[in-house]
Amino acid sequence: MALFYNKEVFDAAGVEVPTTWDEYLDAARAIHAANPKQYIANDIGDAVKTLSLLWQAGARPYTVDGTTVGIDFSEEASQKYAELWTTLIKEELLYPCADWSDEWYRGLGDGTIASLAMGAWMPASFVGGVEAGAGKWRVAPLPSWEAGETASSEMGGSSLAVTAASDKQALAYHFIEYANAGAGVASRIANGAFPATTADLTSEEFLGTQFDYFGGQKANEVFAESAEAVTEGWSFLPFQAYANSIFNDSVGKAYESKGTTSIADGLSAWQQACITYGNQQGFAVS
Repeated sequence: MALFYNKEVFDAAGVEVPTTWDEYLDAARAIHAANPKQYIANDIGDAVKTLSLLWQAGARPYTVDGTTVGIDFSEEASQKYAELWTTLIKEELLYPCADWSDEWYRGLGDGTIASLAMGAWMPASFVGGVEAGAGKWRVAPLPSWEAGETASSEMGGSSLAVTAASDKQALAYHFIEYANAGAGVASRIANGAFPATTADLTSEEFLGTQFDYFGGQKANEVFAESAEAVTEGWSFLPFQAYANSIFNDSVGKAYESKGTTSIADGLSAWQQACITYGNQQGFAVS
């Protein structure tokens, strides 16, 4: 992950790029005060984004050992994230729109949304979908929870697989090899994909690439450092897709209530709903 930010908006508000989440909150207040139509970020409740930021904060809410599963959002790291995000919601510092919506793309282009904490695959989406932002955006490491600390996390990702039922397994395998480890890697990187090989991730060509969209910045240097800083020990649930689908039934209430219901309360309710579902599905969840 990295922090993508609109330098033009930040400069107009007299805001430095935040290196800690406390500074991020200060920046959010300053940007919105300078122009009430601008917000540091957008959010209406997103499980993937929330889990990635919890990961970066040091939270480890999920433990999985076969069919034995633990879910616990009461740990300190989860709570400090929840407190920050509840404050952002209460003070109405987040633009209320969903990622990937038409409104989101417009907001990224016209300065309404001033930053994104997003995966390193985002540059292609900026270039292809936010032409109005060209030259205005830059890339920085995620803010840290403690000054001087270096920590990052993953967000999203993809894979290629061959089904057992395929009658062309050898052909499919060779395509996967081409795309993920062979000559196809260079073509995918050229079109905005994040490297699937450490050799490319650390290559001079990759690290030295200048992005016209980001004002000539060598953004891959930030992404490569972030990849090195991803903290270990994170697990997802065996039924994560279902868990994500019910996220806004609980955590979403914090956004709907404008912070009257806290993110911490929402995470607690989400936890219980996931425990109930997991046990119904035959897992031993506590």
